[in-house]
Amino acid sequence: MITVQLFGSPLVLRNHQPVVLSRRRSRALLYYLAAHTQPVRREQVLTLLWPDHERSSAQQLLRSTLYTVRQVLGEALVADNEQLALKATVDLRTLQAVLADPHATVQMLTSALPTHAVEVLAGFDLPDSEPFQSWLTGVREQARVLVGRGWLRLAHLYEQHGDLAAALHALDVALSIDPLQEDVQRDAMRLAYLNGDRVGAIRRFEQFRDLLDQELGVPPMRETQALYDAIITDTLPGTSAPVRLSAVSLNGVLPFIGRDTELLLLQTEAQPGRLLLIEGVSGIGKTRLAEEFLARCGGLVLSGSARELEQNLPYHPIRTALAAFVARPEWPALHSRLLLAPIWWHELGRLVPDLALPPTTPPDEARLWEAIARFLNELARQRPVYLLIDDLQWADTSTLGLLGYLLRRSTDVALTVIATTRPPEPRSALAHLIRALIREERLVRVVLERLAPAAILTIARQLSPAFAHPLADWLERNAEGNPYIVSELVRHARTAGWLTPNGMVDLSAFSAQSVVPQSVYHLIEARLSRLSGAARRVLDAAVVVGRDFDFAVVTKVAALSEEATLDALDELLAARLVLPLSDGQFRFDHPLTMEVVYRNLGDLRHRMLHRRVGEALEALYRDRIDEVAGQIVLHFIEGGWSERAAGYALRAAERAAALAAWPEAAEFYLKALDGVLPPQRSTVLRKLGYARLYAGAAGLAAEAFREAMGVASTLHEAVVARLALAHALIPQGRYADVIALVSQIDPDIDPRQQAEALFLWGTALSLEGADLGAATERLMMAEAVLRACPTAEAAALAQVSFELGNIAAQQGDLTTAIARYEMAQQIADEAGDSALTWRVLARNNQAYHRLLLGEISAAETIITAALSLAEEGGLLSVMPYLLSTAGEVALAQGDLETAIARFQQGLALATQFSIPERVAGITANLGLVALQRGDTTCAVHYLSTALAQADTLGARHLAAQIRVWLAPLLPPPEARIRLAEAQAIAEAGGRQRLLAAIAQVRAALSDQATVPR
Repeated sequence: MITVQLFGSPLVLRNHQPVVLSRRRSRALLYYLAAHTQPVRREQVLTLLWPDHERSSAQQLLRSTLYTVRQVLGEALVADNEQLALKATVDLRTLQAVLADPHATVQMLTSALPTHAVEVLAGFDLPDSEPFQSWLTGVREQARVLVGRGWLRLAHLYEQHGDLAAALHALDVALSIDPLQEDVQRDAMRLAYLNGDRVGAIRRFEQFRDLLDQELGVPPMRETQALYDAIITDTLPGTSAPVRLSAVSLNGVLPFIGRDTELLLLQTEAQPGRLLLIEGVSGIGKTRLAEEFLARCGGLVLSGSARELEQNLPYHPIRTALAAFVARPEWPALHSRLLLAPIWWHELGRLVPDLALPPTTPPDEARLWEAIARFLNELARQRPVYLLIDDLQWADTSTLGLLGYLLRRSTDVALTVIATTRPPEPRSALAHLIRALIREERLVRVVLERLAPAAILTIARQLSPAFAHPLADWLERNAEGNPYIVSELVRHARTAGWLTPNGMVDLSAFSAQSVVPQSVYHLIEARLSRLSGAARRVLDAAVVVGRDFDFAVVTKVAALSEEATLDALDELLAARLVLPLSDGQFRFDHPLTMEVVYRNLGDLRHRMLHRRVGEALEALYRDRIDEVAGQIVLHFIEGGWSERAAGYALRAAERAAALAAWPEAAEFYLKALDGVLPPQRSTVLRKLGYARLYAGAAGLAAEAFREAMGVASTLHEAVVARLALAHALIPQGRYADVIALVSQIDPDIDPRQQAEALFLWGTALSLEGADLGAATERLMMAEAVLRACPTAEAAALAQVSFELGNIAAQQGDLTTAIARYEMAQQIADEAGDSALTWRVLARNNQAYHRLLLGEISAAETIITAALSLAEEGGLLSVMPYLLSTAGEVALAQGDLETAIARFQQGLALATQFSIPERVAGITANLGLVALQRGDTTCAVHYLSTALAQADTLGARHLAAQIRVWLAPLLPPPEARIRLAEAQAIAEAGGRQRLLAAIAQVRAALSDQATVPR
């Protein structure tokens, strides 16, 4: 079953599993066929994809491309001498079919319409083919029109059913595609009015009138103007649809009174492994709703907030949540009941030193994430735990990655994760996380809308039962349904004396429009205008510090005495512009207040205050400067002092690297380059390269390493950068470039560098697979150089011996391979924790190759020991390899259920930690399980998927082995092709064991009766 997603980023699934086509033109052909409901002529495709080629050459390229696509899609690709077609479920085709059905229902339309991405094949193009680009532009525009038509039809159905709010939402989506549809704008105005949002209807007219003037230079049509007049005079016929209560957060002015539907949704959908995400614009009541939900749940609440100025600080909201939690009085009693191994406490110490001393081992992102997951899961076994992250839109990349991991690791404990966010930017890291969680069905989205008139009336009745209707009318006219603005209006009315505590109302004041501020900005500015000079100065300083600010820092920035600052804060507290926290900390009442204060600063004062904040942090935190280095960087850069920020950027980068927060570390290293001296530049570039490499950006890492080579001031630095570049090229499969790089290194360099160069040379030759003899020679030279060093590094020696074992295994000499793995294990065991990775991997490979020799019992004993070591040491990144081997041992023992469980665990981890080679290998293992169960179709699917993955990676040995497994399951002609491909790889690398397996399968193929069908 083939499924193709064309809306948004393209995605192809085979039996619900993503498939990969590495070549861009192969994907272009697939997408072109998917977009057509009818077969297309071959000539069309030739002109589209190879317009500059001779016809015979283009035909050959098409045949080759069709062959590649067929390997992935199988019989779904239909081809004859004249036409091509794709048998698949395609979202664009589905939408076309639904819109062609005159009886399409709401459910059919909502299932077919794309909810987020409207653009077809977002992010994909074929820039060297003008015909394809022209087709792509046309199909994108057609799809936009199609989607707009679908939303309009859905709006009509909703209105027929009486659901005016849903109808209006559908119209808004259609208008987001084309806002100049005047008839649709009129429908939106009418529905807004009928739904009780008269102010919103008026605002829609005004915005559309301005849009027409700006875009077309014309006024609205007569019909549109007439509709507006009817709305203004309340003469539009129709009745309002039922309204539901909405939540209102009035910052202490009024109680929380509603969101019954939203609260019920949160309560019913709160399940382990899901993220409860409350979305909405600023001031809509997201945090208040989350707090109300948590207050009704009970349990342990850990709360952290992401902040705009701290969005490059790794794990900032998680760190603050944990630090605040362990400072509570009940923590010591809870701590004594938690069963965590020392390694996990030490990893937590990287984030919160109060929990434990941080470890001396190198940072590992997977281990840190696992420590946090285990800590929260263990807490949840004591009492239900709720983790709240406020303002998730400002969270750093590492925090977002951790949240995804945490949700996947917490499906069987009472841990609920809840977050608030503004609508995410389309291509942001948060949007990427949301898409991933939607695919995994781990997301519950609660989108908060503006207050309905019924909710405003309820608020007014609580404030003034006798004058509820005039008060509600005044609030509706001026608040535009925003709960925060409602609270500001109420506060304004009470301050002005128009609304008394006993509910009396000054009706004449409410009716005098000139005295009513028309927006929340004016309301806040009116409050600011009444402040003293000192209070305003403190407020200006505080807004530059951030949402939460420290008394000492603000005192220094504002250039006031402590007494004057305290008086100013008392004034701000009384005006409820700021709120008290603890330990000299304060918080702005709302981000909208910050926006108004910040907007009024002016550019020059903005820069000056940021500089002063940076200097204040320097002075006040000199004894623990690394804790605030990242904040100093951001303030100095905002203040225009990039050079002065450089030294702190380097500190912040090192701190991020110590947490394995590689994306944030890379950002800070990049900022550090603006001010480092020339002698330091090569070193910083090299660190930037490694941060990018560990973050998965090997291409960008290579750029940094190349620049480091170019600016190196010594031969030693140049060699170190060259070796680093070679390390970055290996994951990209650029083995020839690696060999060229390291073969040019002077042999008279430092012995350790010489050994590293030889090791990289041998490893590249081994992975390339063309000359295993030369690979062995280089690795043995590396081993000799290392042993000659007075203080040889045990981990490096173990790694060389391990790689020599891999080559021997590829050549079919399993006895030598096992001996090499045993030697690597012995070296690593003697070194202890400094070579823990090789202690584990050496055991893993021993177990696997003893299994190949039929020593099943020995293999089981060894892999069990390896799993135990990895668990004790927190080596999660190697667990996919161990679980793969453990699954194969279970498979050899005939325990298929255990084998499947092990393989699925390993596949999940390999996917989580982006280890594509193991994803391919374990996928192939699942194919072998299916084969043992007699499910040939499933086996072919798994093995074909794994083969495509291995070929894409350039993992030649694995790809050849999969071809050997797959061949007996295919028709004889195709089987022979697969065996020929495998033989070419095996002969090029001298892989004798593989050649023997190929000969066995080929012999079986000669007797057709023995070939499975």
